[in-house]
Amino acid sequence: MTKLAFIQDLHFLRPEWFWLLIPFALISYLQWRSADLARQWQGVIAPHLLPRMVVSGSQRQLISPLWVSVVVLPMLVVALAGPSWTRGESPFAVDSASLVIAVDLGDSMAGKDLQPDRLQRARSKILELSQARGDASTALLAYAGSGHTVLPLTNDTNVLLHYLEALQVGMMPKQGKAPESILPMARDLLAAGGGTLLLIGDGATENSTEAFRALHDDAGIQLIVWGMGKTQAELNEDAKRGLKNEAQPLNESELKALAGAGGGVYQKVSAGDQDVAQILQQIDRHYELSGNSSQPWEDGGYYLVWPIVLLFLLWFRKGWALRW
Repeated sequence: MTKLAFIQDLHFLRPEWFWLLIPFALISYLQWRSADLARQWQGVIAPHLLPRMVVSGSQRQLISPLWVSVVVLPMLVVALAGPSWTRGESPFAVDSASLVIAVDLGDSMAGKDLQPDRLQRARSKILELSQARGDASTALLAYAGSGHTVLPLTNDTNVLLHYLEALQVGMMPKQGKAPESILPMARDLLAAGGGTLLLIGDGATENSTEAFRALHDDAGIQLIVWGMGKTQAELNEDAKRGLKNEAQPLNESELKALAGAGGGVYQKVSAGDQDVAQILQQIDRHYELSGNSSQPWEDGGYYLVWPIVLLFLLWFRKGWALRW
């Protein structure tokens, strides 16, 4: 830690203990006056005789009970106040890295503008993302006209991929395009320590956008929308080159509006792994911020215990005492 960072982060966990400095300062001042024998006798002994009649005591020496108490008592107050400049390990470090993936299983995800189709491309992208994240906790949701939990949070990648392969277009009991239906399940899964909701699909509605506005207030949940498919402009370009398919165009404007309403980000699918890298970066950044905010500040007052104890050992010396 740099000196500047130390100064910026330094604070006290229990600053109310500094009120003890007031009585300590008053007591130290009274001890100083009581140790000044010349002051005590100046009203009784003539000024020209006073220096020769009074023998200075040991309280004014550098190593004396008075001076040591002046050092020890403020150190004790600082230790009790709990100085802190570093954070400890977060008890929610694992939970903060959680990822909930919600996959659109509507009919439009069978579009073949992405080869072999949109759903299969989504599977391969999720596989890349899972391999990059290792054993981090991941859950799997599916939706069309209604939302359903496929797999709760797990750090077993093999189990996740097994359930992922089982997803098929048209298997949902209700057809449609309602990504908002997965919000209650996502909130429950991420309730413990927050995390990221990754929504993968090719469209949304105005009702979806309005429903996702409430997610903006959930500070612990990050929203990422991953668009699967080609826009109308891209489909037109394919048609000019003789590549025709009947896929519905990617409703990118609604997906961007949904991401914006939920305080999240939008990422379009790419031919390479650039989109996976961008999403992984967003997840890691959110994890770092969440982890930092939940990390408790360490109490640095314990570092002062040993110096205080060593100074207190001086009171075992013969004749070492203060009369309060």
